[in-house]
Amino acid sequence: MQPYSLDLRTRVAAACREPKARQTQVAQRFGVSRSFVRDLLRRERETGSLAPKPASGGPARLLSADDQAWLVAYV
Repeated sequence: MQPYSLDLRTRVAAACREPKARQTQVAQRFGVSRSFVRDLLRRERETGSLAPKPASGGPARLLSADDQAWLVAYV
């Protein structure tokens, strides 16, 4: 799953700063979840950035490099 673009994140944060803006209304307006809006605003408060977190790297490989080389040679 790809993170939301920085452009969308910026527009959502700006919409939340409008007078009388509610997180639920902003989420519906941009088609995102309320928890995304809440977490985005928290991330901006804590880090000063709207950028997404770096990728976690995914699951570890099941084969070691030696085992994979053997398998490629075998096939």
